[in-house]
Amino acid sequence: MKRSLLGWLVFALAAIVLAGYVLNRGLYVGSVIDVSAREGPGNLLYSKGCRYLHFDGVHGTIGVETRSRDQAEQASCALLGSSD
Repeated sequence: MKRSLLGWLVFALAAIVLAGYVLNRGLYVGSVIDVSAREGPGNLLYSKGCRYLHFDGVHGTIGVETRSRDQAEQASCALLGSSD
């Protein structure tokens, strides 16, 4: 019985440490495509922003800027963000 309890305690501690690591780095929760007209009328730039869940809330990053929405949608986001 004690061995089973010790196993569950080790498992719970490992789960807490893993959750802390993931939330410290930032867990990917979604993305958004932003549109901006930076070079005059008709010339639009699309950028994909990735959103990550941290201990203190959701933080966003701006990815690459492209001239087509399809290219912006195909840009990838990392599953774990940086700890900045």
